[in-house]
Amino acid sequence: MSEMFSRRVFLRGLGVVAAAAALTACSSTNEAVNQALIEGAVGGIVAKDCILGTSRFRSASSDVPIYYVGAKIVLTNVSSKSVTLSGDNFDTVLDGTRLTQPKFSAQDIGGSEIWRTYDNLTIRPGEERTIEVEYVTDQPTYENLWKTSHSASVAFTCGGQRVTYTFDTASRKRIVSDIETL
Repeated sequence: MSEMFSRRVFLRGLGVVAAAAALTACSSTNEAVNQALIEGAVGGIVAKDCILGTSRFRSASSDVPIYYVGAKIVLTNVSSKSVTLSGDNFDTVLDGTRLTQPKFSAQDIGGSEIWRTYDNLTIRPGEERTIEVEYVTDQPTYENLWKTSHSASVAFTCGGQRVTYTFDTASRKRIVSDIETL
């Protein structure tokens, strides 16, 4: 038995199908959408490409180097408002110990290799910035971070939401958490 549908009924049915498709895309069965959510906007900022690393700095006035462990993250403001961040937006734990007093720096706009240290950094709507959060460490930790197994996590919090990047230095594996609402 066939039935004729009016244009209005057809369009309403099409709307229901589109809504169902959108809800299905947001379910945990869609891996691409889950990745988009994981790398999605945390308080209006997309945080991606979190890389754990080490660095060493020696000032011109000293022969003694300072050793750092930290993370480099690309941040993009996808909101319609400027967002101001500081080192307090990043919580880093190495081998179960919370690291404190971060050096918070950002790469200058325009792809230059010039990095500047900030107390607070404002990222305007549509702007992308690469930041580093570094913590002073000792020479053995610096030298052995990739030689022995260490666990590290970097949590980025903004606008009442948090995403956590967890690293295993032996396997070089990085796990990204779902976005948490605080």
